[in-house]
Order: sequence, then C-alpha cells, then structure tokens
Amino acid sequence: MKLFLDSIFYSYAQIFFSNRKWFGIGALLISFIDPAVGAMGLLGVLLSNAFALYLKFDNEKIRKGFYGFNGILIGAAIAFFFKLSPFIIGLAVIFIFLAFFISASLEHLMANLFNLPGLSLPFILTLYVFLIVITNFQGIHYRDVITATSGSIEFLPEWLNLFFSSLALILLQSSAWAGILLWLIILAFSRVMFLNSLIAFAINYAIVISVFPNPSHTFLILTSFNAVLTAFALGGSMIILSKKTIPLLLMTIFFIITFTLFFENILSEKLLPVLVLPFNIVTLSTIYSLKFRQENTDLTLLYFPPGSPEENFYYHSTRLSRFASFKYLFPELPFLGKWTITQAFDGEYTHKEDWKYAWDFEIADENGSFYHGDGKEPSDYYCFNTPVVAPLDGKIARVIDNVRDNEIGEVNLEQNWGNTIIIDHGEGLFSSLSHLKRKSALVKEGDEVKKGQIIARCGNSGRSPKPHLHFQFQLTDKLGDKTYKFPLAHYNSEKDGTEELHVFDFPKQNERIRNIDVHKSIKEALNFKLGDKLEFVCEYNGTTFEEIWTSKVDILNVPYLENENGDRLNIYATEKIFYVANYVGSKKSALYFFYLAASKVPLEFSEQLRWDDPLPVGFVVDGLIRYASEFLLLLYSALSTRTEFKWVKLEDEVFVLLSKLKTRGKGIFSFYQKEDNGKLIIDTSKGIREFHFSKSGKEFKAVKKE
Repeated sequence: MKLFLDSIFYSYAQIFFSNRKWFGIGALLISFIDPAVGAMGLLGVLLSNAFALYLKFDNEKIRKGFYGFNGILIGAAIAFFFKLSPFIIGLAVIFIFLAFFISASLEHLMANLFNLPGLSLPFILTLYVFLIVITNFQGIHYRDVITATSGSIEFLPEWLNLFFSSLALILLQSSAWAGILLWLIILAFSRVMFLNSLIAFAINYAIVISVFPNPSHTFLILTSFNAVLTAFALGGSMIILSKKTIPLLLMTIFFIITFTLFFENILSEKLLPVLVLPFNIVTLSTIYSLKFRQENTDLTLLYFPPGSPEENFYYHSTRLSRFASFKYLFPELPFLGKWTITQAFDGEYTHKEDWKYAWDFEIADENGSFYHGDGKEPSDYYCFNTPVVAPLDGKIARVIDNVRDNEIGEVNLEQNWGNTIIIDHGEGLFSSLSHLKRKSALVKEGDEVKKGQIIARCGNSGRSPKPHLHFQFQLTDKLGDKTYKFPLAHYNSEKDGTEELHVFDFPKQNERIRNIDVHKSIKEALNFKLGDKLEFVCEYNGTTFEEIWTSKVDILNVPYLENENGDRLNIYATEKIFYVANYVGSKKSALYFFYLAASKVPLEFSEQLRWDDPLPVGFVVDGLIRYASEFLLLLYSALSTRTEFKWVKLEDEVFVLLSKLKTRGKGIFSFYQKEDNGKLIIDTSKGIREFHFSKSGKEFKAVKKE
C-alpha cells in the first residue's frame, strides 16, 4: 500500500521534475480545482500504476512515478477537452492503458538508442490518437477551453493572468488560481525553478509581443506554457545550473516560439492541439546535441539521481571540488621518507619546454642543508644511495645501469639522463626515474613491479652536478622523451611545523613532502567489509534510538553503508584515503552525522597533519538563510561549506579525528558565519568506538554496541 501511495504522489511530482512527495500531494490537490480534470487525472495514475504492478514492472520505477505521470496527463487532458460521459470515461480507460504501453516502450527505446528520457511524448502521442479516433463518433461534446477570459482573475493585470494561466495549464487547469497555488509550491520546492518560470515567461512574452502583431491569447499561453516547462527542464533539473543557464533559456525560448507557430499551423488542420509538443522537441534535441561536445565543463547534463535544481548544483559543484582532479591511476612519490623539491615544473635549470613537467628531489636536514660535512663527495649528500621505489605497479620497460656517478660539480652531457629506469604502468602512462646510482638497479627489463617496491638507489649520474632524483611521467618508453603532466595521487607537504594533505596535486618548488604512512588500526576501522553490521546507540536532541549499519555493494560494485530506514552512505575508499562519496537520507540519522564527521580521512595518524573537505550546502545548511541565498544561484553561490580536520591522540592506541565544519557567506551574505564541530574516536581494539557532532546547537552522539 505504501508503494502504491508513493507511486501516486511521486507521479504528480514527476510532471514538475520534482522528487518530493509533498509536491506531488500539492499538485494532486490543485488538480481538483477543476474536479473533472482532477478526477480523470487521478484515474489515469491509479490505472497506470496498478497495471505496472500487475505486470511486475520495476517497483522502484513505479514508486518514483515513471509509469504514472503520463497516465495523469492523458486522463486530465480528456476531461480538459471533453464533457465527461460514460462513453468518454470508458474510452479514456482504454487510452490510459495505451499511454502506459507507449510510455514503457518509448522510455526504454529512447534510453537505449539515445540515452534520453521519454518526457511527456507518450502523453502527446496517445492524445493525438485519441483525438483522431474520437472524430468517428457522434454526440461527443467538447468543452470550451483556453479562451481570452478562461479562468482569469479580475483584479490581476493581463500579463500576470497569462503567467498564472500558463502554469495552470501544466496540470490541464484553466483557472489562474491553480497557477498561483502551483507557483507557491514551486517556490517551496526550488527558488531556482521559481525564478526560471518568471524569467522564461518574461522572455517569451517580450519576444512574442515584439515580433507578432496582436498575438492571440491562445498563442501567448501555449508559448509561455512550453517556455516555462523548458525552463524547468533545462534550468537546473536536467542540466546543471551554471552561468550559461540564462543564455540557454533565451535561445531555447526562440525555438519554442518557432515550433509552437509551426505545429499550430500544421496541426490546426487536423484539429489537434499543440500542448507540450514544442517543449518535448526543444528539450530532447537540446539535451541530445549537448552529448556530442568535446568538453562538458559548462552546461553539464545531469549524471546522478535528480533532486531540486539547487541540490543538483550543490552536489555537482562539490563533486567537482572533491574529485574532478582524480585520475584512473594513483601514483605516489618514488621514495621513502621526506624529500625536498629542488626543481619543479618550469624549473630554473633544465625543466623547460618539452621537459617542463618534471621534478628533482633531494633530502634536506632540519636546517635545510642537503649534505653533511663539506659536501665535496657524493656520499656527503643525504639522498645519495637512498632507496628509489616504483611510483605505481607496472612492468620495467627500460634499464640503464652502467653510467658512472659524477664527482660533485661535474656533469655528463653525453649521457644526459644517467642511469635510468622507465616503467610502463599501462593505460599509456610511463614513469622515468633518472640520475640513479651506478649498478644499483634491482630490476631488469620485463620485470613486474609493485607500487612502493625498491627498484634502485639515488645517485649522481648523467647531467647531475650533485646527487638528486629526477622524476617524470611520459607517454612512451623512449629515454628522454618529452614529459607528460600527470598528478600524484596523494602526499603530505610540511610547512611551519604542520603538514598539509594533497590529493591529485603537483608538488611545488621547495616543498618538503612525503607519502602517506598508513596506520593499520585506522585503516581497519574504516574498512567496511561486505556484510559487516555495526550497531550504535544514538542520542540526538533529547531522543535515544538504536541504528544498525550494513555494509553492501550495489550492481556497479560501489560499496555503501545502509541503515534499517534505507538511508545510504556511498563509500569511495582508495589505498590510503577514505572518502564518503555521497549520502542520501534523513538528516537525523547516525549515517548523516558520520558523513559530517568523517567525509575524508587519510588512513594515517599524524598530529601535525591538516586537511579539509568541501560539503554540499544543501546537506549542511537549512532554513531561511539557505533559501534566501538560493535566489542568487543564477548569478553566484552565496554560501559555501568546508570541513577542517586534524588528528589528536586521546590515550595510547585511541585516536580522535576532530572536525570543524565552517559555513561562510559571500557577497550580500558575507555576514553569515557559522561553525559546527565533530569528533570520531577510533580504538585500536574496537575500531570505531563512538562519534559526536554538534550542529546548530543540537548534540548528536553515537556509541557502538559491543
């Protein structure tokens, strides 16, 4: 019963690209402003979803309204155009079933052939078949719809009546009051959609009034209605909000007007209404054309389960900030311990032109000196004869190992690269490590090596006046080939007594850096194995409850934690860093507060280490301040949230991850500053022991049951 009720409400919400049940309930109630239209729309969704359940279609798709919203539209449209009679109702039932089959097949066809949604094409196709069939029957009575005074509100100006009538037409309502109520629900759901409806209407109204002499009321409503629907789809629901959203809407509204004029002339001869046909043509063609771009950094098509335009924007921008630099391989520094970069990209000496994307590494002491004694011998240098390791798994492609090491100050220009090992990492990526010590290679060509495996020792061969390690990525196994810009997956840099975590970044000149040293207990605590169950006793805002997490993997092999209420925490764990990739669910669950407290955790313990991580504004900020800021999203994001982390030791073998979640406003919201705090306690013997979070003055605590 719950599934069936959900399917009804979400079907109504689907018409407006909404994933909120309350939106669907509101739309359902508004549809009964015209009782006949409301009743037939409800009949349409009841029959469609019942039929889908009977035929055993996918329950989740049924629940989300994929099979029901076209049934609503066809039922409502029949009542909108015709006076109801037993015959019309009986015929409507048949065509509601037809709409279901067209919807199911067209959705599958569009998805497989073009990777596109079916939108409301099934509705308009079914309606046209119905209207053509109905002409063969006598005694059918039509309703008078969309006239100049249809459903207008006397005290409102004409243009505002047009706007509200256009909104009302989405639910096949002729009363402007329905449009007003819909607009209020849209405002509660999305400030962006609210503004987009106004912008789309204003652009459409200005163009039509300017271009066409004395346009008809019907034409104005049809173009406005299609323009608003298109703005809903392309202005944040199916394309991520960006600075190009308004220009896109401007362009597509020109297309809407053109297609409305075209179809009105073509279809009027057959007595067929235009309705949503322009919206479907323009929206689908726009989305499909954007799939063929070489780069999609702007006007990004939705690639995850939809939310409101604001939620889509927050999720996408945060994902870009967190993961945009990630690559398909995870290389690390090719040495052990802390080294200093003495020459980085576009370096002062040799890293120029085709060879500019390279690093030179040396070891310095606490005083910044690279050698002990007088530094006249290679062995005086701290890096000389120290291990060099493979930055990634791979196969040894080339080994040069017999070039003598230079005296200090000498260079060997004839054998420029000196002793060198080149590793093929697959995927077209190679790494080259040069100026190695003579006869120190521990591998030969064709050997398979693992990341971190010692392969040679640092030397002073080739064009090397003093001992150092030259490291570069390239695209072939050719000695001395031009460099390729590829980031290191993760490393720590040291400055003023603290360390900073870097993820898929490029080390810079004079940075003192090291690889992450994995702590076994921390890694074990955050290693959720398939089938693991964790039980917590939780306290929040004066309420005590228990929550059980189960570790699962979805069909795409994405690991996640899920509680008994269906709240879900997607995990992205690399070899050395634990990430929470995404969270979907209640903001009162233990999973939610775990997300806030531990969204990104390097699997090592260092009290000097500092790092941060952005979070989606929509997951963190609630209330009027967020809703007010969202009126500016078409211009800029007025709020940002970022968590700062550090480790402390509570006692022997008990580690505490401290987090400080900072929300900051900018522009006219620069006055808004807020901080929330959390901590995660990890015990060597117990793993996660407990975690806390203080958010907006409310305290959350979760203690794991033994």
